[in-house]
Amino acid sequence: MMKGFEIKNVTDTSADLYVTGQICDDEDKNLLSWWLGDEDGNVNGYVFPVDIKNQLDSLKGKTLNVYINSVGGSVFAGTAIANMLKRHDGPTNAIVDGLAASIATQIFFSCDNKQIPKNAYLMIHKPSMVAAGDADDLQQAASVLDTIQKGLETTYQDNAKKDVTADQIHELVNNSTWLTGEEAAELFNVDVTDALQMVACVGKLPQNIGNIPGNIKFIAENMPKKPVKQPKNNDKNIEKLAEYKLKQQKNDIAVALAMAQIL
Repeated sequence: MMKGFEIKNVTDTSADLYVTGQICDDEDKNLLSWWLGDEDGNVNGYVFPVDIKNQLDSLKGKTLNVYINSVGGSVFAGTAIANMLKRHDGPTNAIVDGLAASIATQIFFSCDNKQIPKNAYLMIHKPSMVAAGDADDLQQAASVLDTIQKGLETTYQDNAKKDVTADQIHELVNNSTWLTGEEAAELFNVDVTDALQMVACVGKLPQNIGNIPGNIKFIAENMPKKPVKQPKNNDKNIEKLAEYKLKQQKNDIAVALAMAQIL
């Protein structure tokens, strides 16, 4: 299985970061490691803020080339990663290898320089969450989502061209918009490069990603299931593990983004 996050080509002056997996909260790492990790506890196919922080601490002063091919994931984890890159002591260059969707766009726009090939995509949409409770609880959840959306849209507006209005950004987010590299350059301050053959990414295809262009193919396969480790005692993680296991059985997929035939 592919790693969701890797550091490659480290030199005295630069390093390459690859974000190619599902972006997850740090609090889920121990559980995922316990259930899905290899013999060394490593979890493939996921990106955790803590792992990126640990790497960035050793790369101060270096130019970072951040290669992105991700369907996104947790808003708060993605925002944390974006803020880490903003604070990095050195130039940052973001390159979309195939897809920067959902919260992965925040990572893309956090870098100093932004590049996207003609046949790659940005995808922006409304945040979503699972909520339960009475009417007051649901209204509060809706209010939280509205606040989160305002924050996401602020980033897009900060990176937009001068003639792009906040209302335009809001409409794009509300409509779950896919943008090719050329379309993104009409709205945002990004550099368009020649079309490239896209590389694979891994993770769950979120149910809230819609309006997928017809010339993009997501190849979904059920991941081989590891034997589930049995808890030695009834600790507080058992209920959470059962819930997560059910979710994984329904949604775990390997995602490959085929080259978009748009040229």
